[in-house]
Amino acid sequence: MVRLLKPGCRTIILITDIKTRPKLIPSFHKAVWPYRKSKTLLFGHMLIEKGLLWYSELLRLSLCESKTFKINPRNCVGTVIALNGHRKYFCMYHAKHPETNNDRKRLMKMKKHLERDTTDPEIGAFVEVNSDESDCEQKILLEENLLDGLSNWLDRLFEGSTHRYSVNYWPDFPTK
Repeated sequence: MVRLLKPGCRTIILITDIKTRPKLIPSFHKAVWPYRKSKTLLFGHMLIEKGLLWYSELLRLSLCESKTFKINPRNCVGTVIALNGHRKYFCMYHAKHPETNNDRKRLMKMKKHLERDTTDPEIGAFVEVNSDESDCEQKILLEENLLDGLSNWLDRLFEGSTHRYSVNYWPDFPTK
């Protein structure tokens, strides 16, 4: 699904585990449905139990680290990786990934700016964000909500505005 792709094609993979697979695949399917007719896209999912070594090696290669990572598989559930096999880069979506928090931070700054400029306490209410940043950062994320921002991320992916992580080669996927 990665190495044998034609140039210009991408693979989009959802990472799940056995327990969350029935909950996440329908949300993933709904988000990627508009792109189903594209001949340059291939969709799939990977069980983290089977692909943890591959995933940790991929992260190690992209960060140019020589040491191995200890990854908690539960934290990987809900991650979506868009791989470009020919150009050797990937983009990553996760609900808690910094790239997906930019909109919330921008809204927080706008609300603080509006509250500072006037004495009316209701002026920033249209933003609908708590004024306490610690509440936003420590919000509990349920499995059903892991892919809520995936549609927006896919739009940014196809615009080319997501961050690309380069690798020198694709790691081998363990067959056993």
